[in-house]
Amino acid sequence: MTTRTATAVIIRAVLLSNEGVKSEAHYGPFLPHVGSATTTFIDKLERELEASGRYQHWDISVEKVFIADGESDCELRPTTR
Repeated sequence: MTTRTATAVIIRAVLLSNEGVKSEAHYGPFLPHVGSATTTFIDKLERELEASGRYQHWDISVEKVFIADGESDCELRPTTR
């Protein structure tokens, strides 16, 4: 079994568009001891979602991910807007 050596967090956003389409996005990772960077990002994300007018509802949460040698619970992929 892999020994987990570090913890990071990601921001998980579950979005419901005005058309009723549900989607999910992940942002990060962030180091958990940098709490102000995480909360600042969440505040900015919520303002952007509200200002866009594209979503009727969203749920934002902070999720732990664990990283060991050669392992990660999350995959980082580039996205386009």
